[in-house]
Amino acid sequence: MRLTFFIISLFFVMTGVSQESISYHKSDTNHHNNVSDLNEVTFLEIEDINLGTDNGIYWFKIDAIDLPRSILELQTSHTKDVSLYDVTGKEINPMGATRYPSFFIVNKIVKYPLYLKANFPLEANFPIQIQDEATFAKIEKNSLLGIGFFYGTALSLLLATIIFLIVTKNKVFLFYGIVITAVCISIMSRDNILYFFNAKPSIISNIELFGHFLVGLCATGYVFKYLKIKKNKQSIQYIFLTISSISFISMCIYWIINTQWSFLLTDFTSVLSVLLLWSLTLYNAKNTRYLLLMTTMYTLDIIILADAFLLHGLGASILDLSSLQLSLVALVNFTLIALSLIVSFRKIQGKTIIMKHQIKMHLERLSLLDSYKNVQDSNDQYLESLIHQFELENIEIKVLDGISKGLTNERIATKYNLSTEKLKAVTSNLYQKLGIESEQEATGLFTS
Repeated sequence: MRLTFFIISLFFVMTGVSQESISYHKSDTNHHNNVSDLNEVTFLEIEDINLGTDNGIYWFKIDAIDLPRSILELQTSHTKDVSLYDVTGKEINPMGATRYPSFFIVNKIVKYPLYLKANFPLEANFPIQIQDEATFAKIEKNSLLGIGFFYGTALSLLLATIIFLIVTKNKVFLFYGIVITAVCISIMSRDNILYFFNAKPSIISNIELFGHFLVGLCATGYVFKYLKIKKNKQSIQYIFLTISSISFISMCIYWIINTQWSFLLTDFTSVLSVLLLWSLTLYNAKNTRYLLLMTTMYTLDIIILADAFLLHGLGASILDLSSLQLSLVALVNFTLIALSLIVSFRKIQGKTIIMKHQIKMHLERLSLLDSYKNVQDSNDQYLESLIHQFELENIEIKVLDGISKGLTNERIATKYNLSTEKLKAVTSNLYQKLGIESEQEATGLFTS
């Protein structure tokens, strides 16, 4: 109960102070203005802290701070070259070991107004916070606690997917692991965790964009590997492949020349891939009783994703969620992934046990058919049903029959006219479907 209250409190807590004493001016040149030049500049009142694509170099004027000792923090990961000066031109050194550019201000040793300079290469988003030391420390403590809780949960879930992948050798768990990794990379960049390690802003942005691209790529991978498409399968896959290709190219362009449009295009294509995937999934589930619940969840997911990836960068954010709130939303999705992991694991376990039993019974039946020298001759209705139900191919039945009779690989290859490479590939796929790892285990199916 206490944990639930803590999580809800973290989501709804709103930190911040009034910015009535802070005004701004956008530099109209690429040259760095001196503080002395700002006396002739007109500063505008801040009406919106996110001006979207109106990026560039900004100066902020802080007329006065009532607190004798305070900390000024610029809470955004999309900024660089941040510096603070007082009216005499004296530079105030930034604090170390903080998540965002922060400055410790003592009224006795600075002269107002103060001037904050920052370069915004992406969206012009400037949530400037001014707090006393105790409030700053408390907020940082709560934020780091929430961050630790998020990454601890994500790491545990990622380890679980690796264990399930090793045990079952089913690649669906690899897909889950990539999804978790993509979400963590995106949240990590938004949290500005890498700022702790003095990472350059350009590197942080590159990593963030890769996380966004990976989210869209996961949607494409799911369509190709797992989504059952009854109509226009090739056309749909081609559309997803085209979208992912555009996303990859625009990401590479951003990595090379750091253009804002390429960052936004990568985000747009990633969101579009997820949107199309959810639409196809809901279409496939149109006759299920959980359709309303799925529609609600997917709609909320796509709204949050579009708001965090795309709208925020355009200055049109609807939800304006903080990195901590996004982490909590991701935790909800991680919970759903954990449930999917458990269901998938139990389903695979049950299917493998049944399949082993069915295969054993069938091969025992084959051993009684002495008049049939070729396994293909025994392809009766029972075998066809088996192949359809468990996706087992005829050649795999033949190879398994040979293994059960103790035939060598050379003998099996000769009997069914298979090359060594082909036999190795068939055997590998067969073992993966049966959930076994060696010929001894395969033989054990028929001797136990």
